[in-house]
Amino acid sequence: MIVEVIIGISHESLDKVFHYIVPKNMENEIDIGLRVMVPFGKGNKKIEGFIVGVCNATTIDDHKLKEIYAIVDPYPLFDVHLLELAQWMKEYYGCRMIDCLRCIMPSSMKIKNEYFVRISPELRNTNALDFKGRNEVEEKIILFLLNKQKYVLLEDVYDIFGKESSKYIKKLIKEGIIDQQEKENIKELSYTVKYISINKDLALEELEEIIESYQSKKNYHAQARILSMLMMNDWIPVNELKKVLQVSNSSIQSLLNKNIVQIDEVEVHRDPYSHMDFKVTKPFLPTQEQKNVIQYITNKLDNGKGDSFLIHGITGSGKTEVYLQLIDEVIKRGAQSIVLVPEISLTPQTVERFKGRFGDKVAVTHSKLSLRERYDQWKKAKEGKVLVMIGPRSAVFTPFSSLKLIILDEEHENTYKSETSPKFHARDIARKRCEMVGGICVVASATPSLDSYFECEQGKAELLTLSHRANDSKLPSIEIIDMRKELELGNRSIFSVALQEEIEKNLKNKEQTILFLNRRGFSNFVSCRKCGYVLKCKNCSISYTYHAYNRSIQCHYCGDKMKVPSTCPQCGSSHIRYFGVGTERVESEVKKHFPNATVLRMDLDTTKGKYGYERILDQFKSQKADILIGTQMIAKGHDFPNVTLVGILAADLTLHLQDFRSAERTFQLITQVSGRAGRGELPGRVLVQTYDPSHYSIETAKDHDYVSFYRKEIELRKQLNYPPFTHIFLILITGTNEKNVISSAYKLIEIMKYLNKKKKFELFGPVPAILSKIKNKYRWRIIVKCDDRDLLMKYGLYCINKFKGILNDQEIQIQTDIDPLIMY
Repeated sequence: MIVEVIIGISHESLDKVFHYIVPKNMENEIDIGLRVMVPFGKGNKKIEGFIVGVCNATTIDDHKLKEIYAIVDPYPLFDVHLLELAQWMKEYYGCRMIDCLRCIMPSSMKIKNEYFVRISPELRNTNALDFKGRNEVEEKIILFLLNKQKYVLLEDVYDIFGKESSKYIKKLIKEGIIDQQEKENIKELSYTVKYISINKDLALEELEEIIESYQSKKNYHAQARILSMLMMNDWIPVNELKKVLQVSNSSIQSLLNKNIVQIDEVEVHRDPYSHMDFKVTKPFLPTQEQKNVIQYITNKLDNGKGDSFLIHGITGSGKTEVYLQLIDEVIKRGAQSIVLVPEISLTPQTVERFKGRFGDKVAVTHSKLSLRERYDQWKKAKEGKVLVMIGPRSAVFTPFSSLKLIILDEEHENTYKSETSPKFHARDIARKRCEMVGGICVVASATPSLDSYFECEQGKAELLTLSHRANDSKLPSIEIIDMRKELELGNRSIFSVALQEEIEKNLKNKEQTILFLNRRGFSNFVSCRKCGYVLKCKNCSISYTYHAYNRSIQCHYCGDKMKVPSTCPQCGSSHIRYFGVGTERVESEVKKHFPNATVLRMDLDTTKGKYGYERILDQFKSQKADILIGTQMIAKGHDFPNVTLVGILAADLTLHLQDFRSAERTFQLITQVSGRAGRGELPGRVLVQTYDPSHYSIETAKDHDYVSFYRKEIELRKQLNYPPFTHIFLILITGTNEKNVISSAYKLIEIMKYLNKKKKFELFGPVPAILSKIKNKYRWRIIVKCDDRDLLMKYGLYCINKFKGILNDQEIQIQTDIDPLIMY
């Protein structure tokens, strides 16, 4: 038997199938998805691989084929369905197969090879070590290892003598002074508990005689107590028994040796939500709109066509209840569902809703859980012990065998797109999985992405609408505050007069307030505080990026560059400067203006730890704070009935991002955060502070009018040839030597221009990336546009491969991204 194996190293030269012979004693265990250890390379180095196929013959000569060393796990890490999905990802995103396989397996299943060293036993025993001609470092290494009787981890040697000592260690290994041993460090993610019980073959009368005998013997009292306790209990965890009876391992081992007791290891699944008490809930009576949507999708559940739907439901329209009732229909059919949420801040409330309805049928995974906890959730899903999985984008790969429904809540969110290879979008994966298994894909949002809404207009998905709030409450009133007028009146505070008055009113009425700072991405633009004018590139209609080190501004699409003007080009005011503010400053200003208010801040710094989000949200939900300050974490998905006021402090921060999607993001954030107000019986108010009050994204958000915003924005995208009317292929060139990075970027663009003689592709750049240096690496980018996605991918990757053929500098790295959501 011969198997096809993907080697566990991400390198383009190894991105292919390797063939291995299966030893006869392993043939019955072989399956697709098994992890194996195989010999690789000239030195037959042990390395992990994954079985992706089985065959009886190959074109490779038999004498060149090597045998598998071992099967690592007792079960496959993926099945044929997920393998097929990984193969599709490789082609669709232009990435390596091993990177795709890593997506469909549990986190941290990678085997790490560890190296150990010691003085050669022959030299140690004969005292034949000669220090003549040795330098000081070699002598110290030899003396250190001589004092150690066993192998020493090579990393520990490096810690003591520095990484530069590696050349001396290699020399000593070559000379036979040092032995080196390699071991595979396989991380054990499962959690087992040892249980002790009476040997099942032992008769009760015989056991009673043994206990009676032991009670009368001097050194057997501990064993007698163990057996007496086990007579009253079928089985007990070994650690618990030792703790309760205060007995030693030797007493237990003695009973084991005499075959009186037996010990079994049982795998235990940890529940990360065992500390929470979930109140059991029953389905709500749906509104007519909800009923129509539920009925329409339910009728499609069994047709096996892999249908795709977009639910456009305003904030508070009861989308979650629709999900719950759809999942209930799936469970009735004995099938499984995946619910994706955009980020962890949604999870505590979402978990509460789903666990309350479906109890132990629900598993939850997210990045704040430990690796072992995440593994447990994966294992429960694989074994069919749960029917619903909730989690971020990685949960789309949940190994369900009877998948029927995938839901993407808040589908417009950027976090559904991976920032590391493979740079997949969870929406693409969800639709593909549903297409493969004949399931239903539902994406939903109060502010759908233009791409999804456009797809509905093109007939690629069906649009369903929830246009009323489920509890008949009204959408909050939105007031736009012109910060230019505040400046004219001498108010230089980050709070307008109107917002200060409204916060005072809420404090007086014991109602809660959310202050939202839509700081997101790279908000480094230059604007006039008097007239609101923002410096934009005339070629691309994109805000210039501000660079503090030389007070210049640059377009990161076409490369146009200029100095920051000292006066506003539109009104002549000197109030033209870089725009930016952070949550900590907002918090200090709130405490200064409202010293008696209880304030919570929710951002990356305050939500560290597994239950960081949960702790802050619970405090605010239980009304232990008057004001909650936060970024996009608080913008959507939360339900706080006592919140009647939302203040959006600086709408301009997203409005003038260096990104063609900036207007879309501004509309989404204003609408989403506005939806946090007035969700209970009390009416809600929203105040939006901006220096550009007449911008269409702000005006349409004020009127809760998504369709009008969509019509205006889609027309602009068409005129400027931006997605969804074209596709973008982004190339990022990075390296530690700035000159080499720049010259490499220009060499690559020359190749691309040469291979674009028919002008099928629009080329932009090279220019510095928006973040032009990260961790001492310089970054330049090239953007390519084309309306044919497949052709664009082939062209981009072909040009890069041609460039790599002439690239001498191994330090230069090239990353690519098709249809990026963030223009880095």
